[in-house]
Amino acid sequence: MAEIEIGRGKSARRGIGLQDLSIVPTRRARDIDDVDLSWKIDAYRLDLPFIAAGVDRVVTAADAVALGEQGALGMVDLEAVWAEHSDAVALGSHIAKIKDADVRIAAGVSAARAEELAPHAIAAEVDVLVIHDGVISAEVVSTSPTALNLKTFIRTLDIPVVVGGCTSYSAALHLMRTGAAGVIVGVDQPELGIGVPLASAIGDARAARVRHLDETGVYCHLIARGDISTGADVAKAIACGADAVLLDASVLLGADTQAGDVVANLREAMSICGFTDLKGFQKVEVVIR
Repeated sequence: MAEIEIGRGKSARRGIGLQDLSIVPTRRARDIDDVDLSWKIDAYRLDLPFIAAGVDRVVTAADAVALGEQGALGMVDLEAVWAEHSDAVALGSHIAKIKDADVRIAAGVSAARAEELAPHAIAAEVDVLVIHDGVISAEVVSTSPTALNLKTFIRTLDIPVVVGGCTSYSAALHLMRTGAAGVIVGVDQPELGIGVPLASAIGDARAARVRHLDETGVYCHLIARGDISTGADVAKAIACGADAVLLDASVLLGADTQAGDVVANLREAMSICGFTDLKGFQKVEVVIR
């Protein structure tokens, strides 16, 4: 992509957001009933490409069960549960209520507390561990001996790990090389002057995934995170190369029509554009408005 000159000594790429894109239909549509929205991460198959986390609300055990029954992967806030109970037995009981419903469950934790709390989540038999921050690096260069090194930490865990966020090719590639099953793409911290429009961030991470696959034979999933709340947002994120999106749980746990519209609109977009699966839909043509 051509760079824009800011001044004689500095240039920059133009970033593209999801709102700047439109999806181009092909010449052949598909029957909407043939559209399959499922995806697979590690050994787990999920009916919908959503990881649902608490933003406007805390994801309770009942919420996680409801999300799982819809086909999404509900993510409980490990630190919030620990703050309430501060007890491994209570944490295990909380997770057991979800596991008893025979649905998949993810536990989210910040990088700062991952080493402390991840063993408790694994002992409670969560299915996926999500290590997330606004921005996260595979390796922190620090004089502190306690700084978390994801490159060594993730490889000690025996469950799939999703880690992020990141916005660049190099950061995404380094996170993939930690052994993570998935990488969260999307950072927007305007108070720090940090952020990349999401479509561009996904596109860069997609290129990193291709290189990682060539180097290792391992496919790393991309989880888009940002201002995503509608079926159109989800469709455009997947069209850019995401495998799934990180959604505010309230979108799926709100009014039935709201949750239904997100799924129905994604399904209809894929049908109109002639795709019956998410991997195929990643190849759809897009244009800049």
